[in-house]
Amino acid sequence: MKIGIIGVGNMGAAIAEGLKKSFPDIVIGIMDTNREKAEQVAKTVSGKIFKSDNYKDFCSYSDIIILAVKPQYLDGLLEKLSKYTNNKNIISIAAGKTIKYFEERSGSKNIIRFMPNIAATVGEAIVAVSYGENTSEEFIKEAVLIAESMGKAIVLSETQMSAFTGLSGSGIAYVLSFIHALALGGTEQGIPYNQSLSIAIQTVKGASAILTKNLQSGGEIENPINLLTKVTSAGGTTIAGIRALEEGGLTATVMDAVDMASRRASDLEG
Repeated sequence: MKIGIIGVGNMGAAIAEGLKKSFPDIVIGIMDTNREKAEQVAKTVSGKIFKSDNYKDFCSYSDIIILAVKPQYLDGLLEKLSKYTNNKNIISIAAGKTIKYFEERSGSKNIIRFMPNIAATVGEAIVAVSYGENTSEEFIKEAVLIAESMGKAIVLSETQMSAFTGLSGSGIAYVLSFIHALALGGTEQGIPYNQSLSIAIQTVKGASAILTKNLQSGGEIENPINLLTKVTSAGGTTIAGIRALEEGGLTATVMDAVDMASRRASDLEG
């Protein structure tokens, strides 16, 4: 299997490195306008570099083409690429660009969309996978394996991609904001910020581990409310903190954040 990746910024590089780690024998081709970055990633994954305008050879080389460029560059890229992509297997990670968009501009019906998040850089992303009605079963299976090289894969309909963007694609930023807020709280109470941050990170890691422990035995994820009631004793410290969170509108604010990001993702669809 030869996989060609166009664009090796943070996400493109994460895909290349994840693939090589998961499938050591895979062959990777790289194309990027930043020659230095392309060489760096190619060295890491033992990949082959293509000149940034050598679309014919790149497409001929690649069994699967992964488009890891920003959405605003896709029109120009596909105009040049489309001469060589008829019936090619294509994966895009661009937010807001529909399967129909790629079908119309690439000449291929084998189109799959990914929505990862920045955790792909450490192999811990949850990656949404959406495919078109004409996409082959074989390509879908291959795409899921590629997505799993970045963490975990979940297959969703394209109509759910905007919601996934609001929940996970953007949601990791909400979690980072919460961790920062926890650290600031610790700092306000007298613990230096770097120590507070380390404590906050481990606290969030521990909460996640407790929630998912049942998955290892094939069970279901435990409901967070069940755990919350176990650690919230009557008249204690935790209930005082929970009250402050709810008075500040934590639940509604987070729900609004997912809603707003999802709406923005829908607005960008085209």
